[in-house]
Amino acid sequence: MRSNPSRLIDHFFEMQKEIDRLFDDFVQPSQDIATETTHWCPPMDIYETVDNFVIKVEIAGIEPGEDVTIHLDRNILTIKGYRQDRTALKKEHYHQAELNYGPFERSIVLPNVLAEDVEPMASYENGFLEIYIPKAKPNRPKEIVIQVKDELEAAPSENTELQELDDGKAE
Repeated sequence: MRSNPSRLIDHFFEMQKEIDRLFDDFVQPSQDIATETTHWCPPMDIYETVDNFVIKVEIAGIEPGEDVTIHLDRNILTIKGYRQDRTALKKEHYHQAELNYGPFERSIVLPNVLAEDVEPMASYENGFLEIYIPKAKPNRPKEIVIQVKDELEAAPSENTELQELDDGKAE
């Protein structure tokens, strides 16, 4: 039995249409599903320098002054935000959809060596949010210098009596 090539092509195109329809339903959920409740996690790098912990977060398409908040509570850093879909085009047929929209939240537990008296700093450039959190200066050992007095100053004067601590025993 020989198959008809045009019929195979027709089946292929029907299957492609069905796959496209299923994909469109997945990408564009029905109105019953609230897309506001879905969260996404922007990628980030966390590293440290001599003086700071640095958190670099990729949040392209977000207005950092309006759509992002950063909180530091002890050694827990929380970044919250919202990326809005600002495209004006009607999305009828996706070929690929990888961008995430909606709310996001990331919390990071940092080592407990943060400086308490210095404020963290944040900057935004080219789609990257960078947060700098100063580390506490390490306690360095202190050397105690011995002061040697002249022999005349070292001898107790007649008016000065050296008293021993009372050990609590009465004579």
